[in-house]
Amino acid sequence: MKIFDKKSLILLISVVSINLLCIISVSYAYFTANIVGNDKAEEMTVTAGTMKITYTDSNIVTLNNAIPGDSLTKQFKVENTGNLDTKYNIKIDIENNDFEDYNDLKYTLTKNGVVEPEKVLPYEDGYIVIENEIKEKGIDNYTLTLNFKKDESNQNDNANKKVKFKIEVDSETDVKLYEYQEPYRDESGANRPKLYQGMIPITFNEDNTMKIADITEEWYDYNDHKWGNAVLIDNTNEEIRNKFYKEDGTLRINQTITEEDILQMYVWIPRYKYQLFNAVAKESAPKQIINIEFEQGVTSTGTVTCIIAANGKETCQNDINGNWYTHPAFTFGDTELPGIWVGKFEPSDKEDPIGKNENDIGEITILPNKTSMVNKNIATAFYAEQALSEEGNKYNLKQDEVDTRVMKNMEWGAVVYLTESTYGIFKDSQNCNIEGINFTDCVVWQNPIAQGTEDKTKGGTYTGCVDTQYTPKWNTEENTLAKCEADNQWKTGGTKASTTGNVYGIFDMSGGASDSVMGVMIQENSIIPYYNTTSGFDAENMPDSKYYDIYEYGRTQVSHERGHLGDATRETLSIYGNNSGSWDWDHAFFLCINGADGLKSWFTRGGNQTSGNHSGILAFTFDFGNNSIAKTFRSVLSAA
Repeated sequence: MKIFDKKSLILLISVVSINLLCIISVSYAYFTANIVGNDKAEEMTVTAGTMKITYTDSNIVTLNNAIPGDSLTKQFKVENTGNLDTKYNIKIDIENNDFEDYNDLKYTLTKNGVVEPEKVLPYEDGYIVIENEIKEKGIDNYTLTLNFKKDESNQNDNANKKVKFKIEVDSETDVKLYEYQEPYRDESGANRPKLYQGMIPITFNEDNTMKIADITEEWYDYNDHKWGNAVLIDNTNEEIRNKFYKEDGTLRINQTITEEDILQMYVWIPRYKYQLFNAVAKESAPKQIINIEFEQGVTSTGTVTCIIAANGKETCQNDINGNWYTHPAFTFGDTELPGIWVGKFEPSDKEDPIGKNENDIGEITILPNKTSMVNKNIATAFYAEQALSEEGNKYNLKQDEVDTRVMKNMEWGAVVYLTESTYGIFKDSQNCNIEGINFTDCVVWQNPIAQGTEDKTKGGTYTGCVDTQYTPKWNTEENTLAKCEADNQWKTGGTKASTTGNVYGIFDMSGGASDSVMGVMIQENSIIPYYNTTSGFDAENMPDSKYYDIYEYGRTQVSHERGHLGDATRETLSIYGNNSGSWDWDHAFFLCINGADGLKSWFTRGGNQTSGNHSGILAFTFDFGNNSIAKTFRSVLSAA
């Protein structure tokens, strides 16, 4: 798949985009078809130099939600209008392919009535015809037929998928014919990390240096606590781009890269269901391993269902301990997600590293050994995140394909539950199910490293760092960036602060700065959120409801029963009704309005460097949603 939009090196012919028109012929379980933009189908011809290519049908057709068994045909011809014999190539340029199993899409190419053997449609840019000779005044007539394989194995994992590509004709030399290679899939059952346009897969060498991953070989393994990683770069910088891509636009596989080459780093959280362990609203549960099973594609296999009413109250069916619940973080509005990408570190501001500008955000970076971005209210953070995928963005993200946003409270819960499973920090089920033997090896250590100014509470914390002991020494002269870089940064001792205990996980979720999340309390006897004017949100600029979680009104900070299944609030309480009752004694302050606390209607997660032992990945607190030197946020990226 092409990750960046480079100018095509076409010598003899311009390129015209064609989208696929699907002919729906059968009904098949879990699938529906939605075809748009074909109301003005007509023949289309483009000429350049001594060659022309002609396509039938409109070039404004998008295929959504294809049905197994469907097929389509696309006719085009290549004509040599010159007086010399020449050669040309035909290339498939993939713009979008959401299919979980790429080999479900097969194609045949018919040239001048001769049918070639069926092949798998390229899932990344590739040539399907090379160095085809054509005589002067010659014409080659083509029919490309695409078939969506129909069998019982693919009715679920390719639901709600989309494919879109271009056919390009050029006269490049030294090109190779595309050969399909099955992308790597680990044995955990997790969905493959979905690489949207602009995302570059990475993995790690034995010395923890980064390299560009070959996706046909092992580059993640959830059974081995190696979560999928990907990065975004500045595609407007030719020097940087050339470090990642060859001239033909393909990645430089196994090329070693550094943090200096990258703008943002993300970690893949695959879709899963979990087994309920504390389903009763006002009860507690000891710290324990959370049982998780990954789900295929976007299919829900859990037996528990929950509905959140307009006032934030949750009502569930089959919510009994032992039953399985598809984690709700993988439902984004009306879209079911195969997984989400989560920022690997707390974000930093390249243009304003210590948060002096309270009302604006410069360039968001997600990197280690940076000062976490603070002093922004949640609305400022949200709209800065939304802007990352706007047209013309330097990351080359496509807005109709990818949604960039501030993490929701439920999405934080999804990361926590995966962390507290055998795929995360719990590497030894015998020793990690209780507080006791090797307990400090079974928790995400805290990041207490202040940013190093005279006032260490200003400007956030250094990302990707950890203390030398589980119980940290807060705000001491020892906790400096120099210490972090020496032996406790993310590739060395800092891995104790990772959700996986190694470089493949997510950092800064325990301690560091508190992470503001999109979770808000509803007003009393109302269905309207308490925006809280200091949050920057109001009735005019509050985003669509899919971007935030809502919670019932309450007057006390310990009415934990208002939490939702999956969000790591009431389920992960060792002591119900205690404001330090979360597992590992993390803070447990629920949204409320009362007395001296005032109106604290927004959630923050993870604690911060001043909260001592009560900070941790399981911590949640109430907040104003305002700008603060102690708060940052977390980036999330998923299908739009």
